[in-house]
Amino acid sequence: MSKSQITFNKKEREKKKLLKKQQKIEKKEFNKTNNDKGKSLEELFAYVDEHGNISDRPAIKLKEGESPSMASNNQDDYSFGKVVHYNTESNYGFIRDNDTQQSIYFNDRLVGQKLNLNQKVKFKFKSAKQGAQVTEVLIEY
Repeated sequence: MSKSQITFNKKEREKKKLLKKQQKIEKKEFNKTNNDKGKSLEELFAYVDEHGNISDRPAIKLKEGESPSMASNNQDDYSFGKVVHYNTESNYGFIRDNDTQQSIYFNDRLVGQKLNLNQKVKFKFKSAKQGAQVTEVLIEY
């Protein structure tokens, strides 16, 4: 009778190979069930306004014969937000919009009053070539 050609080392290598294969399958199944990466389609969209600035919300649809400045200057277009950054030396800062989380630039000269950090405000803004700028501010109490 002849001796078996399968040695101890061959058996061990085969066991390791099967173990790795099993671990790979388990990992693949785990990744399939726990796949929470990626975003919804709406979160992937980016919009460009008339000045070339990128935004996460679509442009305002205009009626026929209406200019962009007419559409953004409605009296009821106040937004609510909070002053999140203020430079006291240069008297400028940023207001974060509560709805869109967009940071909007303001300057004391544009606003006509001094604002404080973390102050809640009601404001109007317009899109300019450099980005959104605050045009009018009312202080919330």
